[in-house]
Amino acid sequence: MARLLRRQGLAAGEAVPPGVAFIEAATADAVPNTAGGGGAMMDSQQQQQVAVAVVDSGIDANHPDLVYAGGKSWVRQPSRSMPGDMTDPGVDFYGHGTHVAGIIGARNTGRGVVGVAPGTPVYSLKVLDGSGQGALSDALAAVRWAAGREGQALNIKVINLSMAAYVADGDDDAADTLRVVCRVFQEASDAGVLVVTAAGNYRDSLLHYVPAACPTVAAVTSIDPSARSASGFSNFLPADAPAADKARVMAAPGSGVLSTMSIQRDPLRYRELSGTSQASPHVAGIAATCIQSGACPPGTTGMQKLALIQAAAVERLTLRRPYGFSGDPVSAQGAVSGKFYGFLAWAKFWAAAR
Repeated sequence: MARLLRRQGLAAGEAVPPGVAFIEAATADAVPNTAGGGGAMMDSQQQQQVAVAVVDSGIDANHPDLVYAGGKSWVRQPSRSMPGDMTDPGVDFYGHGTHVAGIIGARNTGRGVVGVAPGTPVYSLKVLDGSGQGALSDALAAVRWAAGREGQALNIKVINLSMAAYVADGDDDAADTLRVVCRVFQEASDAGVLVVTAAGNYRDSLLHYVPAACPTVAAVTSIDPSARSASGFSNFLPADAPAADKARVMAAPGSGVLSTMSIQRDPLRYRELSGTSQASPHVAGIAATCIQSGACPPGTTGMQKLALIQAAAVERLTLRRPYGFSGDPVSAQGAVSGKFYGFLAWAKFWAAAR
């Protein structure tokens, strides 16, 4: 029998963001049941518990729509340009990390919005200050921590890293930079952790940016659900790139995404943002449901988990209702554009009516 999370009714008053609906992570009346215990399973396999680490600007620990599991900060001093900023991982003056967290796991409570994996615990690994400034070295340290002994004791099996740093091809030390940076993500994958990253918002090859260029991360491009096409700002993979690179690139909604926002940034606590930063957590949420359901089993590497999620996206194209977007690998536009955005991610791992 298929390993799928059970469905639960959508709480009255709950909003399903268009991107969450577009990848079929929720219907008009149901969402995945991510509650602990085997009762959430379609078969006798015990549900796997998972937390998602958000390497970002912090997460609003008191947001009513999030299950905040704790945090750790690498930010050494608050932003001088953001009065009141704090290094506390549960405080998010920039708002970016809280927005990402809601896309992954906003709760099904009857208020606000619902995420891809509702109620999944999110762990804040703060590397950006209240102005959105930070160091790549701190992000790498956060990934190492999450994939190491302490992070694994917290059941962190997915890391979302919605940031991109440019690495120029012509730089003398570009190859060394890639080797050092990508080694961290190889270690994470070997530890069974899937790292999901933003492709970047520069209309450029994602191979010019880390961590998206690294061979053991999921690199997520952005699509616009309303237009059913790639977002104009999104990075991409050149169409002639090797098959190994194409196997780790996926597309997800990143235009006009409504999600949670920190109270420090917006007293209404919800806001719409766009970017591959918003696309990436859709895939991180799918990964959480794959692990929770048992479809991504214990003992697999991060990249083996990604292969299962990629296989689901391809499988979805064989089902009756149309899926995908203009510019995806099987569309006429995708065949001639010279740009590979990947297949549209599919939230397969729950018992939605299909």
